[in-house]
Amino acid sequence: MPDLKPDLTKEPVSHLIRELDAAIELQLQSYAIQNVVLGLSGGLDSTLLLQLLVRWQASAPNRQLQAVHVHHGLSANADAWAVFCQQQCDRLGVPLRIRHIRLATSANIEAQARTLRYQVLTGQLLGSSHNALLTAHHADDQLETLLLALKRGSGPAGLAGISSAKPVGDAWILRPLLNFEREQLEAAAKDLQLSWINDESNLDPRFDRNFLRLEVLPLLKQRWGSIATTASRSLQQLGQVQQVNDHLLQRHLAEISGAEQLSVAGLMQHDDLTQNLLLRLWLKQFGLNPGSERLLRIKQELIQAKADAEPQILLGGHSLRRFAGYLYLLNPSQHQSVMTKPPSLQPLLPGEIVRLADGRRMVWQTQQADFGADASYWPLAVATDASLELGFGWLSYRFKPAGYPHNKPLKQWFKLWKVPPWQRGSVPSIIAGQQILLVVDHGATCGPTAAQSWLSVSAAPQST
Repeated sequence: MPDLKPDLTKEPVSHLIRELDAAIELQLQSYAIQNVVLGLSGGLDSTLLLQLLVRWQASAPNRQLQAVHVHHGLSANADAWAVFCQQQCDRLGVPLRIRHIRLATSANIEAQARTLRYQVLTGQLLGSSHNALLTAHHADDQLETLLLALKRGSGPAGLAGISSAKPVGDAWILRPLLNFEREQLEAAAKDLQLSWINDESNLDPRFDRNFLRLEVLPLLKQRWGSIATTASRSLQQLGQVQQVNDHLLQRHLAEISGAEQLSVAGLMQHDDLTQNLLLRLWLKQFGLNPGSERLLRIKQELIQAKADAEPQILLGGHSLRRFAGYLYLLNPSQHQSVMTKPPSLQPLLPGEIVRLADGRRMVWQTQQADFGADASYWPLAVATDASLELGFGWLSYRFKPAGYPHNKPLKQWFKLWKVPPWQRGSVPSIIAGQQILLVVDHGATCGPTAAQSWLSVSAAPQST
């Protein structure tokens, strides 16, 4: 079949259109992008970007373009907007996906819609460095974002505004129109004789961004006509400085943190300001962004606590804890499990393979099982005809490891072994009556020479 797409590259265009084409080409070439997903609302900005991307696709072989429209369902016109986007894409020969989302009207609708929209849009990306999601943010959006960040009292990261390029896994979010003002985009759209939709909610000044767009920016531009462009330039420079700072902080953070913990001693090696930045960066990895007051409380109650203290602070459903010189962050499900998980017992039958919560396999039998070189093997001072139980969380039961003179409650041994309190209920123990014979990964009441049976524990499966 012949290609029915209109050849837009042969149409006469203005100098402004050529500038826009060049900006798109430069950014997409810089990131070696071949496959583009466009977030298409049907408004002026994204409708223009759709037209420009069709030109980009037609100018070289092997370039792929598709669009995604997110249907919020909040407006009575939402269905009509989806139809409009479909018509535009059909006319240009661009595949379109329409995705529906539901918003909770009791929450911050602006923030909620933005979060869900990006979840949907980035979900359309494949994991390749040649793929990118493009959005049509422009210089006016940058200025609005800066003013909102100042209103919130944001730090350097927030004041850096909208990033022109942001990695998402192996792909990218790119915004090639950030250096152009809305008036320029509207002029370009009129040059191309485009039509677009107008979202009536954009005229509602109850929303902060609309208030700025309708009431504040016109005054600023009346006084300083190029303020959106110059502010965007400043934000880009601030963003570059922030990237360098983040890179340096990441190096420092890697030296004092592991997958789940942050060294208090390592943190205290730095000056007070750097401590704050490192704490923020570490918590940001878990999706948390504490304010200045909460950060001060963390430092006072956790960082500066006595060495043997075990304090904790709740952060947005998470539990931030200190133990044995380290900070740990428990997610909401982990925190809830610690608060509600009771001790448990189950019969341990000889020869029966038990699968632990971490994926390891465990079996009790006369000989060591063939679980591979990375398995661990624990001696038991009883034969396989004994009555044993697999227990979790029995901290008051007593235990006397081989080579130690004292028979103490398991809780005291866990403290000696520096097992964090929230992990103790998940450590398997082998129990006879109310006497612990073995604590997996830590010790047994007898040595190998006195073993009458063995508990074999496989290595944890590697995550892929």
